[in-house]
This record gives sequence, C-alpha cells and structure tokens, in this order.
Amino acid sequence: MNWPTEASAPVRAVLLGFLLCAATAAQARSLFTFSNPAGTHGVGVRYLKQVDRTRQFTPQRGMLARAFSKGKAQGRPMQTVVWYPAEKGGRGVTYDEYLQLVGWETDLDASPREQARTIDAWLQMVTEGKRKEQVALERRGRMWAVRDAVPKAGKFPVVIYAPSINNTAFENADIAEYLASHGYIVIAAASVGLSSRWIKKDLMHAELQADDIRFLVDFARTLPQADMTRVAAAGFSWGGLSNVLAAAKDERIKALVCLDGAVRYFNTIVSQAKYAQPAKLRTPLLFLAQSPASMEANIRYKEDMSGSFISDMVNADVYLLTMYPMEHVHFGSAYIRLDDPAEYKEYTPEEVSFAYSLGARYILNFLDGYLKNDPLGRAYLSNRPVANGAAPHSMRMEYMPAKRGR
Repeated sequence: MNWPTEASAPVRAVLLGFLLCAATAAQARSLFTFSNPAGTHGVGVRYLKQVDRTRQFTPQRGMLARAFSKGKAQGRPMQTVVWYPAEKGGRGVTYDEYLQLVGWETDLDASPREQARTIDAWLQMVTEGKRKEQVALERRGRMWAVRDAVPKAGKFPVVIYAPSINNTAFENADIAEYLASHGYIVIAAASVGLSSRWIKKDLMHAELQADDIRFLVDFARTLPQADMTRVAAAGFSWGGLSNVLAAAKDERIKALVCLDGAVRYFNTIVSQAKYAQPAKLRTPLLFLAQSPASMEANIRYKEDMSGSFISDMVNADVYLLTMYPMEHVHFGSAYIRLDDPAEYKEYTPEEVSFAYSLGARYILNFLDGYLKNDPLGRAYLSNRPVANGAAPHSMRMEYMPAKRGR
C-alpha cells in the first residue's frame, strides 16, 4: 500500500494499527454462538476455594500440577464454581475470567505468576499452540454471569455438573448460565486426579469424581437458595459416568443428564461397580449422544460393546437424543470456542452451535419436567425434534419409559 505523502507519522501509525486490527478480526471469528435467549432471572457467579478434608491429595510437580508444600499430602482441593439466579444488573464477566480458573485448580494458593504459567500451558495443549487470534477473541467475549451478583430471593433446584476427564469447571459455562437464568443453581468443580491434575480411565478415578459430586451436594445444603428436594447431576463424557455412579449411591439425586456420557462407552468399568445396578436405578435420565460411529470405526478403536447400561435402566425413564451434527468434543462449549475451523467438514460451526443450543433447551425442559414437575417440560421431550426447532433428520429421540410394575 502507498501511504499518502502528506500523512504525518502519528496518522500513519493509527492507520496501520487500524488495518492490523481489521486483518486480525477478519482472520479470527468465534466458532461458537449460543442462540437461546436468557430466562427471566439475572445470572450470578461465585468462585470458592474449598477443600475436602476427608480425602487426601498428594500433589506431584509438573505442568498443570504444581505441588502443595513440596508434595506434602493435603485435603482434596475442590475449586467450586456456583452459577445462580440473581437480580438483574451489572456487567457480565469476560470469558477470560473463566479461563483464569485453570490457574488454581489444584493449587488454591498459586501465585499470579504460577497461575499465568499454568493457563498458558493449558491453552498451548488445547490449541496445539495455534489459533492465537481466535483465543484472544474468545477471551474478550462477554458472558451472562455477573460476579457476586445479588442472589434472587426464593428456593431453586440444584444441578451438580461433572466435567469431562481432566477438565475445567467452566467447560459448559453457557449451559450453566442458561439454566441459572431459568431458575436453577448450577455447581461445578474441576475434574482432578488422585495426586495430580490428571485422571485415569478406571473405576477408582470414576468413583473419585462421583465422590466430588456428593461433596458438592453436601455443599449445596449450605446455600440459602438451594431446594435440596430437587437435585440433579449432569456430566459430560467422563463426568457422564461419574454422575451415574453418584446417583446409584445417593438418593438425593433425582435426575441425571449425560452429555455423551462415558457410561455408554465404558461398560466394563461400570460393571465393576457392583452397587451400580442399572435395573435398580430409578433416576430418570436424559442422554445427549454424538453422531453414531460406523461399525468399522468401533472395531478400529476397540470400543467397549460388552453391554448397555442405558438399555438396562428398565425402571427409569430414559430419553436418548442422537444429535447428528455433534461430535463428542462438541458437547463442551469451551472446546467449540477453541476448536480448529479446519476440523469442520460435513457440518458447519453454525450448525454445531445451533445443535448445542438446542441440546441446552432439551436439558432445561427435562429438568423442568422431572425436578419442577412441569407438564410442558415433558411435553417438549415427547415432541419430534423438528417440532422443537431441529433441522429435518438432524436429531432422533428415543424414549424408553420405566416399567412401573417392576
């Protein structure tokens, strides 16, 4: 470009800065759009540094797993995020504020420098060091939740959210905020291993997260807003196995939501938990499922096809919504935001975002139907997906009613 000769150096600097910003904006755009309107309530959010003193956590050094007190055993860190119905008003947090939670998941007293290093390492891992403009754009974005907003008067149902394996409390902040705006308290904690940030795919670690869920149910009892007669447990991927184990032991959990939960894919691990008998579980379940893999892919990746816990839940109402635009990772809005645009092939980011948003509506109506006993919620579930706004042939609902006589 030929600069006008009469432009002064400061003017040229301003023009150059404008063009660089415009170029960056043109290259980076959010892959995620949440299309559901908020409910009637404002949304508040709080972050708490809790420790479960009944369990030990012996930290190890390493990236994303800084030690407490040089490896000395401590109580289990429970970084807790609470979204709740609030009075309206105030400025929503930026997405970057949620990202800051990554910095102190296993070290509640990490210094700002240590937190920044951990966040950078996490982003490097998630994005493979790419998409920096995209990450910067997401970090600036505004969310619905207002930090420490004034709670709305009244009693509200509680949803405990269990993240996917090795992941953050905010991985589905969009669903949490959406539910809070419609009169739910949503409580989440990062999924953390026995002695580090990392969880292994075995029964012990599934039960570890199940105990985290039960810890959060106990914590919910301390909240003046919480209606403890109406409690649900939701989970994505690994969290969608742990929440089922928690419900098998805890009758306080009255409804289950699995976002492509691992209970469907790790039948051998689930069957090792002898107390988790599917036929004895009477807790209604909504399962949102990814687009089915081919038989060839299941064989190639040695998927566990040894049984179906979901099919054997004969004494609970089960709703299985297959969502063809969705791959497994798409059930966490944090990952859609930071995804690689090149990975989208058959379905576009817009179609995936819409499917995610519609999934959130199914979750809301399921919870309304089973926690609030709202007939409109159950009627929504019984509609054909196209009647609820889904594109033709993009989703399929299977309803497996409980066999009440058994």
